[in-house]
Amino acid sequence: MQHELLTLAIHSHSKAMILKDILENNGMTVYLEDVNDENSEDSSVDGFYIKVKKSDISRALMVIEANKLFNYDDKEIRKIDDGRKRILVAVDFSGYSLNACRIAFEIANRLNLKVKILHVYHNVYFPSHIPFADSLKETSDESLLDTTRSKMLKLCCEIDEKISDGKWPSVNYSYSLREGLVGEEIESFVLEYKPMLLVLGTKGKDKTETFVLGNVTADVIEMVNVPVLAVPESFPFFAAENKIHIAFLTNLHQQSMVPFDNFIELLKPYRNIKITLLHVNRVDKKGTRYPESELHKMKEEFNKLYPQLNIEYVLLDSPDIVQGIADFADKENVSVICLNTHRRNIFGRIFQPSVSRKVLQRLERAILVLRG
Repeated sequence: MQHELLTLAIHSHSKAMILKDILENNGMTVYLEDVNDENSEDSSVDGFYIKVKKSDISRALMVIEANKLFNYDDKEIRKIDDGRKRILVAVDFSGYSLNACRIAFEIANRLNLKVKILHVYHNVYFPSHIPFADSLKETSDESLLDTTRSKMLKLCCEIDEKISDGKWPSVNYSYSLREGLVGEEIESFVLEYKPMLLVLGTKGKDKTETFVLGNVTADVIEMVNVPVLAVPESFPFFAAENKIHIAFLTNLHQQSMVPFDNFIELLKPYRNIKITLLHVNRVDKKGTRYPESELHKMKEEFNKLYPQLNIEYVLLDSPDIVQGIADFADKENVSVICLNTHRRNIFGRIFQPSVSRKVLQRLERAILVLRG
Protein backbone atom coordinates (compact mmCIF):
# COMPACT_ATOMS: atom_id res chain seq x y z
CA MET A 1 0.00 0.00 0.00
CA GLN A 2 1.43 3.34 -1.03
CA HIS A 3 1.38 5.97 1.71
CA GLU A 4 0.62 9.61 1.01
CA LEU A 5 3.69 11.71 1.79
CA LEU A 6 3.67 15.29 3.05
CA THR A 7 6.55 17.77 3.02
CA LEU A 8 7.57 18.57 6.57
CA ALA A 9 10.27 21.14 5.66
CA ILE A 10 12.98 22.04 3.19
CA HIS A 11 16.49 22.16 4.67
CA SER A 12 20.14 22.04 3.68
CA HIS A 13 21.69 18.56 3.57
CA SER A 14 23.25 18.89 7.05
CA LYS A 15 20.01 19.95 8.71
CA ALA A 16 17.98 17.44 6.71
CA MET A 17 20.18 14.59 8.00
CA ILE A 18 19.85 15.80 11.61
CA LEU A 19 16.08 15.96 11.32
CA LYS A 20 15.96 12.57 9.56
CA ASP A 21 17.95 10.89 12.34
CA ILE A 22 15.81 12.38 15.11
CA LEU A 23 12.53 11.42 13.46
CA GLU A 24 13.72 7.90 12.66
CA ASN A 25 14.86 7.47 16.27
CA ASN A 26 11.26 8.24 17.18
CA GLY A 27 9.96 5.43 14.97
CA MET A 28 9.04 7.35 11.82
CA THR A 29 10.06 6.66 8.23
CA VAL A 30 11.60 9.72 6.59
CA TYR A 31 12.08 10.38 2.88
CA LEU A 32 14.59 12.90 1.52
CA GLU A 33 14.13 14.30 -1.94
CA ASP A 34 16.65 16.62 -3.60
CA VAL A 35 14.99 19.87 -4.63
CA ASN A 36 17.00 19.82 -7.86
CA ASP A 37 15.44 16.51 -8.89
CA GLU A 38 12.28 18.41 -9.72
CA ASN A 39 13.97 21.65 -10.71
CA SER A 40 17.06 20.62 -12.62
CA GLU A 41 17.12 23.87 -14.59
CA ASP A 42 17.92 25.80 -11.41
CA SER A 43 20.91 24.09 -9.89
CA SER A 44 21.49 27.06 -7.57
CA VAL A 45 18.73 25.78 -5.28
CA ASP A 46 20.42 23.79 -2.53
CA GLY A 47 18.07 21.86 -0.34
CA PHE A 48 16.13 18.70 0.41
CA TYR A 49 12.43 18.09 0.90
CA ILE A 50 11.95 16.22 4.19
CA LYS A 51 8.82 14.12 3.74
CA VAL A 52 6.94 11.85 6.12
CA LYS A 53 3.78 9.78 5.92
CA LYS A 54 0.59 11.74 6.35
CA SER A 55 -0.26 9.64 9.39
CA ASP A 56 3.05 10.70 11.04
CA ILE A 57 2.85 14.43 10.39
CA SER A 58 1.40 15.47 13.78
CA ARG A 59 3.89 13.30 15.68
CA ALA A 60 6.78 14.68 13.60
CA LEU A 61 5.77 18.25 14.44
CA MET A 62 5.58 17.39 18.13
CA VAL A 63 9.09 15.93 18.01
CA ILE A 64 10.43 19.06 16.30
CA GLU A 65 8.80 21.33 18.87
CA ALA A 66 9.89 19.16 21.82
CA ASN A 67 13.52 19.15 20.65
CA LYS A 68 13.50 22.90 19.81
CA LEU A 69 15.27 22.07 16.58
CA PHE A 70 17.28 24.61 14.62
CA ASN A 71 17.20 27.45 17.09
CA TYR A 72 19.60 29.98 15.57
CA ASP A 73 20.93 30.99 18.97
CA ASP A 74 22.36 27.46 19.28
CA LYS A 75 26.12 27.38 18.53
CA GLU A 76 25.91 23.93 16.96
CA ILE A 77 23.19 25.06 14.57
CA ARG A 78 25.24 28.09 13.55
CA LYS A 79 28.14 25.71 12.71
CA ILE A 80 26.09 23.76 10.16
CA ASP A 81 24.15 26.74 8.84
CA ASP A 82 25.02 27.52 5.23
CA GLY A 83 25.43 31.21 6.00
CA ARG A 84 22.72 32.42 3.65
CA LYS A 85 20.67 35.38 4.77
CA ARG A 86 17.04 34.84 5.67
CA ILE A 87 13.56 36.23 5.15
CA LEU A 88 10.88 35.78 7.79
CA VAL A 89 7.25 35.93 6.66
CA ALA A 90 4.52 36.00 9.31
CA VAL A 91 1.15 34.55 8.28
CA ASP A 92 -2.36 34.19 9.66
CA PHE A 93 -3.62 31.94 6.81
CA SER A 94 -5.62 34.72 5.15
CA GLY A 95 -5.49 35.57 1.46
CA TYR A 96 -3.12 38.45 2.03
CA SER A 97 -0.79 36.13 3.97
CA LEU A 98 -0.47 33.90 0.91
CA ASN A 99 0.45 36.93 -1.17
CA ALA A 100 3.07 37.87 1.41
CA CYS A 101 4.57 34.37 1.03
CA ARG A 102 4.65 34.79 -2.73
CA ILE A 103 6.53 38.10 -2.44
CA ALA A 104 8.96 36.57 0.09
CA PHE A 105 9.66 33.60 -2.20
CA GLU A 106 10.28 35.86 -5.18
CA ILE A 107 12.75 38.07 -3.28
CA ALA A 108 14.44 35.01 -1.75
CA ASN A 109 14.85 33.43 -5.17
CA ARG A 110 16.44 36.58 -6.62
CA LEU A 111 18.83 37.09 -3.71
CA ASN A 112 19.49 33.40 -2.89
CA LEU A 113 17.94 33.66 0.58
CA LYS A 114 16.09 31.21 2.80
CA VAL A 115 12.51 31.67 3.96
CA LYS A 116 10.91 30.89 7.30
CA ILE A 117 7.11 30.98 7.53
CA LEU A 118 5.91 31.83 11.03
CA HIS A 119 2.43 31.61 12.52
CA VAL A 120 1.63 32.69 16.06
CA TYR A 121 -1.52 31.30 17.63
CA HIS A 122 -3.04 32.68 20.80
CA ASN A 123 -5.00 30.65 23.31
CA VAL A 124 -6.92 32.59 25.95
CA TYR A 125 -5.61 31.68 29.39
CA PHE A 126 -7.92 31.34 32.38
CA PRO A 127 -6.23 30.72 35.77
CA SER A 128 -7.04 27.30 37.20
CA HIS A 129 -8.47 28.79 40.42
CA ILE A 130 -11.34 30.34 38.42
CA PRO A 131 -14.38 28.01 38.62
CA PHE A 132 -15.06 26.15 35.39
CA ALA A 133 -11.88 27.60 33.83
CA ASP A 134 -11.55 24.72 31.37
CA SER A 135 -15.12 25.15 30.16
CA LEU A 136 -14.48 28.85 29.39
CA LYS A 137 -11.93 28.01 26.70
CA GLU A 138 -13.22 27.87 23.15
CA THR A 139 -10.97 24.89 22.42
CA SER A 140 -8.45 22.86 24.37
CA ASP A 141 -4.73 23.59 24.05
CA GLU A 142 -4.23 20.35 22.14
CA SER A 143 -7.17 20.95 19.77
CA LEU A 144 -5.98 24.47 19.00
CA LEU A 145 -2.47 23.25 18.23
CA ASP A 146 -3.80 20.48 15.98
CA THR A 147 -6.01 22.95 14.13
CA THR A 148 -3.09 25.34 13.69
CA ARG A 149 -0.84 22.57 12.42
CA SER A 150 -3.48 21.51 9.90
CA LYS A 151 -3.76 25.08 8.59
CA MET A 152 0.02 25.38 8.26
CA LEU A 153 0.28 22.07 6.43
CA LYS A 154 -2.52 23.12 4.09
CA LEU A 155 -0.63 26.36 3.35
CA CYS A 156 2.62 24.45 2.70
CA CYS A 157 0.82 21.99 0.42
CA GLU A 158 -0.58 24.92 -1.56
CA ILE A 159 2.91 26.44 -1.79
CA ASP A 160 4.41 23.12 -2.91
CA GLU A 161 1.78 22.81 -5.63
CA LYS A 162 2.57 26.30 -6.90
CA ILE A 163 6.28 25.44 -6.93
CA SER A 164 5.61 22.15 -8.79
CA ASP A 165 3.44 24.00 -11.33
CA GLY A 166 6.20 26.56 -11.92
CA LYS A 167 4.08 29.44 -10.63
CA TRP A 168 6.40 30.08 -7.69
CA PRO A 169 10.20 29.73 -7.54
CA SER A 170 11.66 26.85 -5.57
CA VAL A 171 13.48 28.14 -2.50
CA ASN A 172 14.75 26.68 0.75
CA TYR A 173 11.90 27.20 3.20
CA SER A 174 10.60 25.87 6.49
CA TYR A 175 8.03 26.95 9.05
CA SER A 176 7.53 27.44 12.77
CA LEU A 177 4.53 27.65 15.08
CA ARG A 178 4.59 29.73 18.24
CA GLU A 179 2.01 30.27 20.96
CA GLY A 180 1.54 33.68 22.53
CA LEU A 181 0.72 37.27 21.70
CA VAL A 182 1.33 37.86 18.00
CA GLY A 183 3.40 41.04 18.21
CA GLU A 184 5.56 39.85 21.10
CA GLU A 185 6.23 36.43 19.57
CA ILE A 186 7.15 37.90 16.17
CA GLU A 187 9.53 40.32 17.88
CA SER A 188 11.07 37.45 19.87
CA PHE A 189 11.43 35.25 16.78
CA VAL A 190 13.10 38.07 14.84
CA LEU A 191 15.75 38.29 17.57
CA GLU A 192 16.27 34.51 17.40
CA TYR A 193 16.12 33.94 13.63
CA LYS A 194 17.95 37.14 12.64
CA PRO A 195 16.32 37.70 9.22
CA MET A 196 17.47 40.45 6.88
CA LEU A 197 13.81 41.20 6.09
CA LEU A 198 10.41 40.60 7.68
CA VAL A 199 7.46 40.32 5.28
CA LEU A 200 3.91 40.89 6.50
CA GLY A 201 0.58 40.81 4.73
CA THR A 202 -1.94 43.61 5.18
CA LYS A 203 -5.63 43.94 4.51
CA GLY A 204 -6.73 46.28 1.76
CA LYS A 205 -8.47 49.46 2.87
CA ASP A 206 -11.72 48.09 1.42
CA LYS A 207 -11.70 45.02 3.66
CA THR A 208 -14.05 44.75 6.61
CA GLU A 209 -13.02 41.41 8.08
CA THR A 210 -11.01 41.32 11.28
CA PHE A 211 -7.82 39.30 10.92
CA VAL A 212 -5.27 39.16 13.72
CA LEU A 213 -2.19 39.87 11.63
CA GLY A 214 -3.89 42.71 9.78
CA ASN A 215 -4.62 44.41 13.11
CA VAL A 216 -1.11 44.13 14.53
CA THR A 217 1.02 44.83 11.44
CA ALA A 218 1.55 48.47 12.40
CA ASP A 219 2.58 47.43 15.93
CA VAL A 220 5.04 44.83 14.66
CA ILE A 221 6.65 47.34 12.29
CA GLU A 222 7.37 49.63 15.22
CA MET A 223 8.59 46.84 17.53
CA VAL A 224 11.21 44.97 15.49
CA ASN A 225 14.73 46.05 14.58
CA VAL A 226 14.88 44.71 11.00
CA PRO A 227 13.50 46.10 7.73
CA VAL A 228 9.83 45.27 7.24
CA LEU A 229 7.97 44.92 3.95
CA ALA A 230 4.18 45.14 4.43
CA VAL A 231 2.29 44.09 1.30
CA PRO A 232 -1.47 44.35 0.68
CA GLU A 233 -3.38 41.48 -0.87
CA SER A 234 -3.72 43.40 -4.12
CA PHE A 235 0.03 44.04 -4.48
CA PRO A 236 1.21 42.68 -7.85
CA PHE A 237 3.80 39.97 -8.36
CA PHE A 238 7.22 41.36 -7.42
CA ALA A 239 8.96 40.06 -10.53
CA ALA A 240 12.32 41.47 -11.59
CA GLU A 241 11.03 42.44 -15.02
CA ASN A 242 8.17 44.53 -13.61
CA LYS A 243 8.50 48.29 -13.64
CA ILE A 244 8.64 49.42 -10.02
CA HIS A 245 8.34 53.01 -8.83
CA ILE A 246 9.54 53.52 -5.26
CA ALA A 247 8.97 56.70 -3.29
CA PHE A 248 11.72 57.06 -0.67
CA LEU A 249 10.47 59.43 2.05
CA THR A 250 13.15 61.63 3.52
CA ASN A 251 13.31 64.32 6.18
CA LEU A 252 16.55 65.57 4.57
CA HIS A 253 18.63 64.66 7.59
CA GLN A 254 21.92 62.86 7.18
CA GLN A 255 20.46 59.85 9.01
CA SER A 256 18.20 59.22 6.01
CA MET A 257 21.23 58.05 4.08
CA VAL A 258 22.35 55.48 6.65
CA PRO A 259 19.83 52.71 5.82
CA PHE A 260 20.01 53.31 2.07
CA ASP A 261 22.63 50.57 1.64
CA ASN A 262 20.19 48.02 3.07
CA PHE A 263 17.58 49.37 0.70
CA ILE A 264 19.90 48.93 -2.29
CA GLU A 265 20.78 45.38 -1.18
CA LEU A 266 17.12 44.40 -1.53
CA LEU A 267 16.92 46.02 -4.97
CA LYS A 268 19.98 44.33 -6.49
CA PRO A 269 18.09 41.91 -8.76
CA TYR A 270 15.63 44.53 -9.95
CA ARG A 271 16.79 46.63 -12.88
CA ASN A 272 13.58 48.36 -14.00
CA ILE A 273 13.27 50.64 -10.97
CA LYS A 274 12.64 54.34 -10.54
CA ILE A 275 13.34 55.90 -7.14
CA THR A 276 11.88 59.26 -6.16
CA LEU A 277 13.29 61.02 -3.12
CA LEU A 278 10.17 62.59 -1.62
CA HIS A 279 9.95 65.27 1.05
CA VAL A 280 6.70 66.87 2.21
CA ASN A 281 6.74 70.32 3.81
CA ARG A 282 3.82 70.94 6.14
CA VAL A 283 2.47 74.27 4.88
CA ASP A 284 0.79 75.07 8.21
CA LYS A 285 3.75 74.10 10.36
CA LYS A 286 5.87 76.76 12.03
CA GLY A 287 9.63 76.49 11.87
CA THR A 288 12.14 75.46 9.23
CA ARG A 289 10.87 74.55 5.77
CA TYR A 290 13.46 72.79 3.67
CA PRO A 291 14.27 74.38 0.32
CA GLU A 292 14.49 72.40 -2.92
CA SER A 293 18.26 72.87 -2.99
CA GLU A 294 18.61 70.51 0.01
CA LEU A 295 16.72 67.75 -1.76
CA HIS A 296 18.69 68.31 -4.94
CA LYS A 297 21.92 68.03 -2.94
CA MET A 298 20.79 64.67 -1.51
CA LYS A 299 19.93 63.40 -4.98
CA GLU A 300 23.40 64.36 -6.24
CA GLU A 301 25.04 62.51 -3.35
CA PHE A 302 22.96 59.39 -4.05
CA ASN A 303 23.81 59.58 -7.75
CA LYS A 304 27.53 59.57 -6.93
CA LEU A 305 27.19 56.61 -4.58
CA TYR A 306 24.73 54.63 -6.75
CA PRO A 307 25.27 55.64 -10.40
CA GLN A 308 23.34 52.54 -11.57
CA LEU A 309 20.07 53.81 -10.13
CA ASN A 310 17.42 56.03 -11.68
CA ILE A 311 16.93 58.62 -8.93
CA GLU A 312 14.75 61.74 -9.06
CA TYR A 313 13.41 64.04 -6.35
CA VAL A 314 10.15 65.82 -5.54
CA LEU A 315 9.44 68.48 -2.92
CA LEU A 316 5.77 68.83 -1.94
CA ASP A 317 3.90 71.41 0.11
CA SER A 318 0.86 69.97 1.84
CA PRO A 319 -1.15 70.63 5.03
CA ASP A 320 -1.28 66.85 5.60
CA ILE A 321 1.91 64.83 5.11
CA VAL A 322 0.18 61.47 4.60
CA GLN A 323 -2.38 62.94 2.21
CA GLY A 324 0.43 64.56 0.24
CA ILE A 325 2.15 61.18 -0.02
CA ALA A 326 -1.12 59.51 -1.05
CA ASP A 327 -1.81 62.08 -3.78
CA PHE A 328 1.71 61.72 -5.16
CA ALA A 329 1.50 57.90 -5.06
CA ASP A 330 -1.77 57.92 -7.00
CA LYS A 331 -0.60 60.46 -9.57
CA GLU A 332 2.81 58.85 -10.22
CA ASN A 333 1.72 55.20 -9.91
CA VAL A 334 4.01 54.46 -6.96
CA SER A 335 4.27 50.75 -6.11
CA VAL A 336 6.24 50.95 -2.85
CA ILE A 337 6.50 53.63 -0.17
CA CYS A 338 9.88 53.40 1.57
CA LEU A 339 10.66 55.21 4.78
CA ASN A 340 13.18 55.17 7.57
CA THR A 341 12.06 54.97 11.17
CA HIS A 342 13.26 53.94 14.60
CA ARG A 343 12.01 51.26 16.96
CA ARG A 344 9.36 52.79 19.20
CA ASN A 345 8.25 51.92 22.72
CA ILE A 346 4.63 51.33 23.64
CA PHE A 347 4.07 54.91 24.88
CA GLY A 348 5.29 56.37 21.61
CA ARG A 349 3.04 54.01 19.66
CA ILE A 350 -0.02 55.00 21.71
CA PHE A 351 0.41 58.75 22.11
CA GLN A 352 2.30 59.75 18.97
CA PRO A 353 1.44 57.57 15.96
CA SER A 354 4.34 57.33 13.51
CA VAL A 355 4.24 58.27 9.84
CA SER A 356 4.65 54.58 8.98
CA ARG A 357 1.49 53.70 10.94
CA LYS A 358 -0.50 56.50 9.29
CA VAL A 359 0.73 55.55 5.82
CA LEU A 360 -0.09 51.88 6.43
CA GLN A 361 -3.61 52.71 7.57
CA ARG A 362 -4.46 55.13 4.77
CA LEU A 363 -2.58 53.93 1.69
CA GLU A 364 -3.13 50.68 -0.16
CA ARG A 365 0.50 50.41 -1.16
CA ALA A 366 3.39 48.18 -0.21
CA ILE A 367 5.32 49.80 2.65
CA LEU A 368 9.05 49.14 3.12
CA VAL A 369 10.20 50.34 6.54
CA LEU A 370 13.96 50.59 7.09
CA ARG A 371 15.76 50.96 10.37
CA GLY A 372 18.02 53.94 11.01
